[in-house]
Amino acid sequence: MQLNHNVPPAGNENLTGSQSQSTTQSGGFLQARQVRERYNVSDMTIWRWLRDLDFPQPVYISRYRYWRVSDIEAWEARQASKGAA
Repeated sequence: MQLNHNVPPAGNENLTGSQSQSTTQSGGFLQARQVRERYNVSDMTIWRWLRDLDFPQPVYISRYRYWRVSDIEAWEARQASKGAA
């Protein structure tokens, strides 16, 4: 079995400069753990959001889930506009 070395690192400790700010910049990726921590929810809640709330679909890289920050931010904006209406 060959490992895929193009997978984003598990944490931000190996990133430098602007790369380490990927959780706040559009264009970066969040790991499933980071998404759960961002909203303080369980993996089951993320699954329900994917099913029921039009939550952005993850990108799978070597069976790990990553979400685009831009997709997450767009979803948050849609949710905020629904709450304001």
